[in-house]
Amino acid sequence: MGWKEDLADILKKPVLRDVPMSRYTSIGVGGPAEMMVFPETYDELRQVLALARRSGVPLVILGEGTNLLVKDGGIRGIILNLSSVCSVLTFDNGIVRAGSAVTLPRISWEAIQRGLSGLEFALGIPGSLGGALYMNAGAYGSTIGNLMREVTTMDLHGHIRVRAREELLFSYRRSSFQDEETVILEGVLQLQEGSRDSIMQQAEELLKKRRLRHPTLPSAGSVFRNPTGEPAGYLIEQAGAKGITLGGAQVSPRHGNFIVNTGGATAADILKLIEKVKNMVKEHFAVDLELEIKVIGDNGVK
Repeated sequence: MGWKEDLADILKKPVLRDVPMSRYTSIGVGGPAEMMVFPETYDELRQVLALARRSGVPLVILGEGTNLLVKDGGIRGIILNLSSVCSVLTFDNGIVRAGSAVTLPRISWEAIQRGLSGLEFALGIPGSLGGALYMNAGAYGSTIGNLMREVTTMDLHGHIRVRAREELLFSYRRSSFQDEETVILEGVLQLQEGSRDSIMQQAEELLKKRRLRHPTLPSAGSVFRNPTGEPAGYLIEQAGAKGITLGGAQVSPRHGNFIVNTGGATAADILKLIEKVKNMVKEHFAVDLELEIKVIGDNGVK
């Protein structure tokens, strides 16, 4: 038997083959994933990791697909979907334990309902806790890294490790997880108890501000990291790139640092538009914009 048959034997849930990644990314583009798996236990997860390592099969961990652009040729190997195994969410006064597959809006909303403050900024941020930790997601001067007490991970050999906040590094849109080969399993956050009504009011104000500025069409979130000085969105707008289109992709008229899928966009459209925006900003300001979104997969037919 080959690795694909072995993979099916490991798991209780069916393995999905040739899954269009357009269904699993917020921007709605992406070619097929060769194999997508949904482990239900840490033991199943260990066995998947061992199989991938033993067989030399590429492995990609999938969250909510919000800061992700999958190329039109799709992804070879195994897509690891953690929605079945990393979905715990518990509250004990101000301590929140959440699985890496739980979405930030859900954690934030449930915290607010319990009169817990600290996650108001995250109510409108799509994506999972795992992705948020990986990217150190943040908004309005707050970041997820500042709230963490500990994070549980599994390395590619199946060893589980619990790390205190002091052992982890967080900075602007970066974390020490980006330098590791590891699976984020869950995190423990420290929130503050307060007035539910006032916390809700603040969260709604931030959410309203976000909705006014951010596009409603499908996107992958902020495309570029903010360079030193002016924000990327401002530079893009001043360079004249706001609103330009290429195929089905468009630089959002609402916010220059978002590229939206106006309908029928391909990953190739988006990548070409990204290069055009980078060149325009480089020409006007001599600034090299760096990608914030993650680009994976194959180009497909050349």
